[in-house]
Amino acid sequence: MKISVVIPVYNASEFLRKAVESALEQKQTAQVILVEDGSTDRSLTVCRQLESQYPSVTLVRHSDGGNHGAGASRNLGIQRSDASFVAFLDADDFYLQNRFSKAQELLESHDEIDGVYEAIGVHCQDDASRRKWDERGDGELSTMHRRIPPEKLCDVLIEYSLGSFTLDGLVVRKSSFWRDNPFPEKLRLHQDTVMMIQLSHYAKLMPGRLQEPVAMRRVHSGNRYLSSYNIHRTTMMMWDTLFRWAYREKLPENRTANIFRNALYFRFLTGTGRFSSYRPEPAALLGLLWRITCHPRLVMLALKEHRRRRGLSGQ
Repeated sequence: MKISVVIPVYNASEFLRKAVESALEQKQTAQVILVEDGSTDRSLTVCRQLESQYPSVTLVRHSDGGNHGAGASRNLGIQRSDASFVAFLDADDFYLQNRFSKAQELLESHDEIDGVYEAIGVHCQDDASRRKWDERGDGELSTMHRRIPPEKLCDVLIEYSLGSFTLDGLVVRKSSFWRDNPFPEKLRLHQDTVMMIQLSHYAKLMPGRLQEPVAMRRVHSGNRYLSSYNIHRTTMMMWDTLFRWAYREKLPENRTANIFRNALYFRFLTGTGRFSSYRPEPAALLGLLWRITCHPRLVMLALKEHRRRRGLSGQ
């Protein structure tokens, strides 16, 4: 089994060597692709050093040398990958020993599956990062809490009722990507979540190790998810992107309605400013009303599904 590991690199010079060498330690790693994304620190220099030092490391950049975001960088990395399987690693994270052993076992014994997802852990860089992480309440493992059949996974991820997995814990056949650019490049945040939900619709993904980590997320002061940003607005954009996709691709009506429900919910939060220190956005409320007016049947289906899951449907 040969795997191309795609690492988008932006201002991660302090952590990059550990990430690359943790990938090279895996016997299944045939190629590490560093996609340098217009960093302003020494990341480009470190990338060049690693490429010079290790024959399996390839450095690529966007044609204009600029910053295009993690989505565009991962898309470029996939396009430049040579192996039959693709895995991902953030430049400030790292793999643990035998990262791909279970995934290899499953993928080589089940020709019908397209990918394997597994748990990742947390490595806090300092006490301040630990405090911030603990305040989030996300726990020590990012994982699915049950073993979900591949045909049910997409709906479970949409509902966000049984946990989640991240890119660091995913290995997929390159042939399972349904388009050349599976990551939505217009989203600077949550583009990975969009891709994984879409991938779970198109491909068969199987759980691997869910109780122990195969990689570690490094938590430090530079993490964007620990920074102050309007989480409701960025999440609204994520669900809007998913709804446009579901509606365009004519996904099953119940699945589309559940995506629609989440899109409406975060539009409402953004429009009212509820649970947020940010000012309300009138445009989000207008968009909410427009969506409800244009899709009355989806509204009714979303409400019906909401009642069913709360045990209020009487069934």
